[in-house]
Amino acid sequence: MGFVIPITEFGSYLLYSILVGHVALQFVPEANKPKINIPKPILLLSTLGLIIFSLGPIIQTVSYFQDGIGLALATKSVLLDFQVGRAWILIGLIATCLYLTILQNGSKYIQAILLFLMILAVGYSSHVASLSFWAGLWSHSIHFLIVTLWTGILINVAWFSKEETNWSKFLRWFTPFAVLCLIIILLSGIYLMLFLVEPKDYVTAWVLPYGQMLLLKHISIIPVLVFAFINGVLSRKSLKISSFNPRPWIRGESVILLFVFYFTAVMGTLSPPHEVEFTVKSEGASKWVEWLWGKNIVSTLQVHFAPSFQSLLLVILSMLFLLMILFSFKQKRPILAVALGVTFIIVLYMGLMFSLSI
Repeated sequence: MGFVIPITEFGSYLLYSILVGHVALQFVPEANKPKINIPKPILLLSTLGLIIFSLGPIIQTVSYFQDGIGLALATKSVLLDFQVGRAWILIGLIATCLYLTILQNGSKYIQAILLFLMILAVGYSSHVASLSFWAGLWSHSIHFLIVTLWTGILINVAWFSKEETNWSKFLRWFTPFAVLCLIIILLSGIYLMLFLVEPKDYVTAWVLPYGQMLLLKHISIIPVLVFAFINGVLSRKSLKISSFNPRPWIRGESVILLFVFYFTAVMGTLSPPHEVEFTVKSEGASKWVEWLWGKNIVSTLQVHFAPSFQSLLLVILSMLFLLMILFSFKQKRPILAVALGVTFIIVLYMGLMFSLSI
């Protein structure tokens, strides 16, 4: 069960992105985007998939209560009394309407409204909304909307465009749009994080599973920014060369984004460390961190950030891998760039973990 739930969360993020990107691109004039042909069965299956994948948090919550009150009563209680259950019912109803709208080639405005309502339902079911309803609802919904809007357009253009036309016009408007999205995502992400982890506890939270995923998520955003620079700046200049094809580089960016999605999905299944010390004592530290350091962690009072010579070398090495992504662009090797991006995530993560003194 612990493995399945993150997969369902990951699937939800991916399907929302496909649908949001598809609808958003309908509002872009044909002359300002590559020709995109996404098969209708993919859109319909994505809509149905959202109903199924959104069951992940329901199953997780029901499994938590079923031993105490039974499966039937736990299911009824979660669906009717919990925000996550009511949100799933709402998502199911709206997704059904969206399915019928897409099936009948309905208005793009109706599709946009239905998707926006579904995203509001996601915000309603978020952990932050349970802590501060209106602030959590709108901040999480806006964050999720902008993430799916930016990544959705990328995914649609990278994997469903059929012709190498209008790339220059597409990048001309998408580059500033992506920059604006990144600013909103970073600001809203920091705002959401403050509900869950206090800044002073950010480093000590790394000893917890949630803190591990939060760290990996933040690290994985860095190569995304490098790919965004390649696609927004370097690719625009290279389009003057007739043989240059920007699509593999946009695909590379979308692949790295999948890592961000997965780390975020795993975070959604873990208990946020509102008080790190209390969480360590009540739930225990990450087994991986304990294995990495070869000791049981029963308190965070002695945990602090203390870089060593070896950890600094790893951090410097990770920066070299990051620079090599730009070098691989000159070599026209997008697969190598993706591999370097993944390597950067691993090496920087190890460098930061070995900077902890426990």
